Amino acid sequence: MRKAGRFIVETHAHITTLYQPEWEVENWRGLANSAEDGACAAFDNSPLTLYDMDIYGVDMCLLKPSMIGTTNEGQAELVKEYPDKFRAFCADQKTKYKNATGEEKWTLEAAYNEVEAALKTGSYIGIGEFVPRDWSPEKVYTFAERLEEYRMFAKLARKYKVSMDFHEFAWGYEWDCWKIAARIANEFPDVPLILNHGGHSIGNYIEKDKAIRQALLVAGGGDKYPSNNVFLECGTWPAEYYEIAIKDPNVGVTQLIWGSDYGHVPQYIVANQGGDPSSFSTMMKRWPTVPHYQPDWWGWGLHQIDKLRDLITQDEINLILGGNAAKLWKLPVPYERMFLCGRPDIWGVNWEKSIPAVSRDQVKYPDKR
Repeated sequence: MRKAGRFIVETHAHITTLYQPEWEVENWRGLANSAEDGACAAFDNSPLTLYDMDIYGVDMCLLKPSMIGTTNEGQAELVKEYPDKFRAFCADQKTKYKNATGEEKWTLEAAYNEVEAALKTGSYIGIGEFVPRDWSPEKVYTFAERLEEYRMFAKLARKYKVSMDFHEFAWGYEWDCWKIAARIANEFPDVPLILNHGGHSIGNYIEKDKAIRQALLVAGGGDKYPSNNVFLECGTWPAEYYEIAIKDPNVGVTQLIWGSDYGHVPQYIVANQGGDPSSFSTMMKRWPTVPHYQPDWWGWGLHQIDKLRDLITQDEINLILGGNAAKLWKLPVPYERMFLCGRPDIWGVNWEKSIPAVSRDQVKYPDKR
């Protein structure tokens, strides 16, 4: 089987979800019991995920614990069971759950303590998908308040040498959330900042490429925010949005990582022939909230990659599909010398820092030549 790349990493996967099989539930709603019912039961979707990984040649999945009811510990158990397949992120999962069920009110202190306790174990590669926040509908954040929360968790990420996610564009603040991303990237240049979905999340299709260009402004930054520590997940992008990022002289392929939102069940993939974008993933309020099937994320996502083959080389595609992720999170790879490095035309003034592309201790088969 010809794979799409030498080493493929899904950097945004949801394996433990709130989906429930129809045959196990009398009155099927698609999701497990809601927080209002007093329970949020996570469902282990790893068998289908491992099947899809084999079918599409995906080597590793990085697991997000974003939904209330999934736990950091559950993700870590999957990593322990499949160390060559999975890595996990952590968040304030128990704190959010207790708040949702009315057991305890959410506090920043409790969220911070839970995340630090998780990071102390060494079992997690980053903070995310959502940097802890007060989810109360009546909560009104100011820019300064949310910025200070981000600074707290960025300091944790720096302390434990992990990455931090950014998903603030989903909340519809009265102020520009991208200024937080730019400030954090500038203040913490040693902390990798991951822009989830590259800024192009559920519902963004209506704004076309606006979200992509906002994310690129932070990732490139020019003279104002010269950030090389910002990475854009691009697995939910149609091919034409990759082209925007690739042609941006301040970004290019070295800051793109392939992340599809795989397994996020309340979502559909929709064709939009002749439109802008040409296809997209989104929730559909006039369709069932949860599809009766799992959308084929990787079939669609890898097809978008195929469209790029007349624009960039396979070596550049290899960086997007897995090379950048392997370097960033020190993922185990089969061999040395797999990924493009040392070229000023690709890496710019930091080209020497790209050598070697992976460290010696990452290589699973160091004696095979």
